[in-house]
Amino acid sequence: MAVTIKQIAEVAQVSRGTVDRALNHRPGVKAEVAARVRRIADELGYKPDVAARSLASKRYVRKKIGILLCSEGNPFFEDVRHGIDNARQELNRLGVESEVKSIKGFDARAQIEKIEEFVKEGINGLVLTPVNDPELAEKLNNVIAGGIHVVTINTDIPGVKRMAYVGCDYVTGGCVGGELLGMMSNGLPEQIAIIIGYSQVLAQNQRLHGIRRTLERDFPNITVEAVLENEDDDGKCYDLVSGLLKEKKELTGICFAAAGVEGGIRAVKEARLNRKLQIITYDLTGVIKENMKNGTIAATVCQEPYQQGYQGVDILGKYLLLGQKPSDSVINTHVYIATKYNI
Repeated sequence: MAVTIKQIAEVAQVSRGTVDRALNHRPGVKAEVAARVRRIADELGYKPDVAARSLASKRYVRKKIGILLCSEGNPFFEDVRHGIDNARQELNRLGVESEVKSIKGFDARAQIEKIEEFVKEGINGLVLTPVNDPELAEKLNNVIAGGIHVVTINTDIPGVKRMAYVGCDYVTGGCVGGELLGMMSNGLPEQIAIIIGYSQVLAQNQRLHGIRRTLERDFPNITVEAVLENEDDDGKCYDLVSGLLKEKKELTGICFAAAGVEGGIRAVKEARLNRKLQIITYDLTGVIKENMKNGTIAATVCQEPYQQGYQGVDILGKYLLLGQKPSDSVINTHVYIATKYNI
């Protein structure tokens, strides 16, 4: 049962009005009394009713969050969007409106245009997956200077005064993928290729750095024969992998470090190689699950996309409602390995 203000007042031996003023840091209560009331509330496990507090305030003005994703055609974002939608439903009940806009790929100019649309619509906060681009960084800093609060999810952008970033540590995620490749090699000579989506995406650059650093430091038996960009597109990935397998006859493995996996796997199967490629991926889409179960993909490195979407929107909503900033400006989601045995 939820702890009430009346119960706190009885334990603290003060009026309910005093408890309300102390918990909401309003004047009219001696400092030592306010501190004692807040300590008792914490000890009793009191949780404020955010909806009641927000909607009862005479100064309350309905808030709006804009959410901008580079998600079109990218199945990874299905779980991100699921988390976003759940957070949006909860915040809507508390009086916070929200709208989602999306673009295909990581296009800085397209993002800037969508942000300008949001600003005209009167948003108070913005959640987005940004392109690592100086023009976009300048735009975001101007938006922030204008009073709009920004949270980045899934990938961050340097030089922007955003409130928080929610996503995995991509260098660590890359190191995990590199170690996975190394362990599968069993110390034998290997020639691999790494497929990323966009070099201008900070997260993917960091992931690639982690993979290469781990291989160079711990697994000198593995040679990276090629690093290719597929723009997170299945068709382009199909073409790249088809050409790669014709050119690199000694290739022993592929790391798909971004989207476009369906096209790449299709190219591998159509090549009908007389050897088995060791294939690892990132994230846990339906295509990846299917191909882990049938043995085409050995393992995948995951990053909790649902939490990225949910926490990013939830953090911004709590700030707009209560002025409550996260204790840390970087919230890293968990990096873990999945195989066909634990999905």
